Amino acid sequence: MAKSTDETDARILALLERDAKMRIHLLARKVGIPASTAHHRIKRMEKEGIISGYTICKNYKKLGYGILAHVLVFVDVTELKKMKKTQQDIALALMRVPGAEKAEIITGEADLMLTLRCRDMEGYKGVLLGRIQAIEGITETRTIMAISE
Repeated sequence: MAKSTDETDARILALLERDAKMRIHLLARKVGIPASTAHHRIKRMEKEGIISGYTICKNYKKLGYGILAHVLVFVDVTELKKMKKTQQDIALALMRVPGAEKAEIITGEADLMLTLRCRDMEGYKGVLLGRIQAIEGITETRTIMAISE
């Protein structure tokens, strides 16, 4: 069973979230603990699954993806059952759409939400009309465009 985290662990996690490549000595100095203690705490949190990996943050605008869309996806569950499909099947199909970042089954009015990145509105239109709305089982979509990240 995982040991509960304390304030020091929380500070380590916050620093690593901002810069996963931060050197142990600098991190330890910012937290106010010896480097060996910081190293052991990080290793413990990795072992317990509190830290499960390190990643990068892409600058999508510099990569040419100026559109961030959250697509609410509606399905007819009765029809899905007739097709022997589930919402998870729809989520997997959505993840095969170009520019898909994540597809989540959600609660509320919609059934799923797709986070999608596109280069421009023409690209978005092509993906929405040509790929997303063509997935069997999807009955409706509504899109929320992000104007700032």
